[in-house]
Amino acid sequence: MTIEIRLLGGFLVVHGESRPHFESQKVRALLAYLACHREVELSRDHLAELLWPEADPESARRNLRQALYNLRQCLGDGDPGRIDGSGSRAVRLHLVEGDLLDVEAFLEGWRAGMPSGGEVVAAELVRAAELYRGDFLIGFTVRDSPAFDDWVVTEQERLRDAAVQMLRALGEHFAARGEYDSAILYCRRLLEIDPLAEQAHRELMRLYVLSGRRRRALLQFQDLERLLDRELGVGPVPETSALRDAIQSESALTPTAPADPSAPAPRHPIGPFVELEGREAALEALQQSWRLAARGRSRLALVEGEPGIGKTRLVRTFLNGISSRHQATIAQGVCLHAAPWSAGEPLLGALKGLRAHDDDDPGAAGPADGVAGPVVDRLRDLLAARWSGRRSDGPVILFLDDLQLASESVFAAVEGLLDSFAERALWVVAAAATGTLERGHPLFALAAGANVDRVPLARLDDPHVIAVCRQLVGDAPQRLAGHLFQASEGLPLSMVENINSLCDLGLQVPVSRRRWGLEGDPVPVDAPAEELARLVVERVDRLPNSSRRLISLAAVIGPVFDVDLLQRVSREHIGVVEIGIELMLERWLIRQRARRWTDDPRERDLVLWAQGARRGSFEFAHPAIHAAIYEDLAPHRRRSLHRQLADSLAERYEPAETRAAGQVARHYLLADDAEQALPYLVEAVKRAADLGDAASARMLRERALELFDRVEAEAGENGAREEWRELRRELG
Repeated sequence: MTIEIRLLGGFLVVHGESRPHFESQKVRALLAYLACHREVELSRDHLAELLWPEADPESARRNLRQALYNLRQCLGDGDPGRIDGSGSRAVRLHLVEGDLLDVEAFLEGWRAGMPSGGEVVAAELVRAAELYRGDFLIGFTVRDSPAFDDWVVTEQERLRDAAVQMLRALGEHFAARGEYDSAILYCRRLLEIDPLAEQAHRELMRLYVLSGRRRRALLQFQDLERLLDRELGVGPVPETSALRDAIQSESALTPTAPADPSAPAPRHPIGPFVELEGREAALEALQQSWRLAARGRSRLALVEGEPGIGKTRLVRTFLNGISSRHQATIAQGVCLHAAPWSAGEPLLGALKGLRAHDDDDPGAAGPADGVAGPVVDRLRDLLAARWSGRRSDGPVILFLDDLQLASESVFAAVEGLLDSFAERALWVVAAAATGTLERGHPLFALAAGANVDRVPLARLDDPHVIAVCRQLVGDAPQRLAGHLFQASEGLPLSMVENINSLCDLGLQVPVSRRRWGLEGDPVPVDAPAEELARLVVERVDRLPNSSRRLISLAAVIGPVFDVDLLQRVSREHIGVVEIGIELMLERWLIRQRARRWTDDPRERDLVLWAQGARRGSFEFAHPAIHAAIYEDLAPHRRRSLHRQLADSLAERYEPAETRAAGQVARHYLLADDAEQALPYLVEAVKRAADLGDAASARMLRERALELFDRVEAEAGENGAREEWRELRRELG
């Protein structure tokens, strides 16, 4: 079986289709060192001294023998052929045809693409750029091995310098050809490596102007200004300020001649937009339910199906059409976590969405989160005001996503709203994964109502998979369709992720604005049911290192995350955060979360971002994508990130923020710190009660009492501290 050894952007080894289990960090370090020195034989004494310098010689050699044994097991099922040196004093790693060492492949592409005295060979540099995912062995440390750490630092600097030269050359090459989008891509990559490179900021400003994005160029200057002031306490140099002034005065920048279409171009990272297919019956069922509601007979449409079947996509597509053709107010609420942590959700989100449409309404003033008293009462009052004659905004649509995660109180509230406004134009459309719910789940009682329309979704069959492929590749879709049906078994989300993965790997490439070609044969899939999470993780692994760190932290924050919080907790340069967000958007891993509903298509996200909409909230493109990234985190790393997040939220905690207490408590508990969580958990109980979510309040209270018992038992005789007694009394 082939071996992939990826050391740029971290440490990743794939043997065949699985990741080997190395018994220690020293074994991983040994493999990395052997891989990067595979052209020579290394003495056992040198390797033992490198990795176990503080051990006596015999212990160090014994440790090396054990490490080599584990390495052979991991790389060849006990076959010693890949590692020379069994029984000798020298060791050497062998790679065979089909194996990959990314450092070696990167340097080969860099040398071939930048010949001395000649023009750059763009195709070679593009391939090399795709291999450079971040600094060499970034974040990889080995205890008590200073010589190894010194070697890593030296290699990081050498390879980073090569990457900077490569990205600068690519930016200049594509800018000279008039391919500004490609030049911008590589200029942004350069700034990710060196955020303080002012010359690269100037070049990016020029490229934005030449590509027609003058406002984005001025925002780039503002970002640089803030960055230099924060990091160095200085302002931009006069040359950069002069460029800003020229852009503001709209002085002409002359575009370069159009690109030669026959010349090689890089693979653009934005993958194809997969059209909705095979949902005609479901769309018609939603249309019938909507017509009844719009005529003044309140309805609930429940879109059901397994995770990844396309429930949310279907509803969003339908509502986009509604908002473009009818005068209707649409508000969305989503359950971000299972009860009790989502106290009041998704009704709380729907209430905020309605209030976003009422900015001119004096009654909209209130606390920071816009909620005072039980959510359902505020929602009922707001709806009643709309139909009292004071307003005439047409029907109201409440879109409740992931409804299966809501508490019992929310289901009762939805039923109550439908009854209260039985003769009003109220349409509640909900998406819920019902396949794994127990028979007595309250969602089924709600779904049994006479004013409920159930819309089940099934997997796509062969003709619909072929239709999707025909949209992408034209008249010869069979090869792509065969792979997609085997890899996804008709599950739409899995199909989309497989298509995105083919684009990331360069196997599916754009041939026109809407057509894509398949180059090479996709890898066969043996177990499609388990493929989705692996696909997502592999796609994330291909992101640059800083972007991978950001998306991991975003996954810990939750299915929805705020850019300001992400930047504050990550402590990254704001420029790095923005580039990371752009890459996640371009790869369809996340999408922008609008404050109010619009009918713009999904591609709008990139346009908004380029025009400066770089703050606010984002959400993962699908809960399964969020779950795959979160579950892939090592447990200790996950706990550490939860603690970072809890500490940051606690620093800025304001009691008026309804959901903040539950968030802080949840993250401290996931960081395994019950004592820190307790005061916020008690506050969360009171907040859930204030929101009118009795079920969540009851569950949170039970959790708090369990924690009190636990921390007091762990503390022993002196455990019942007075502040704990006071908190416990607050619970009643």
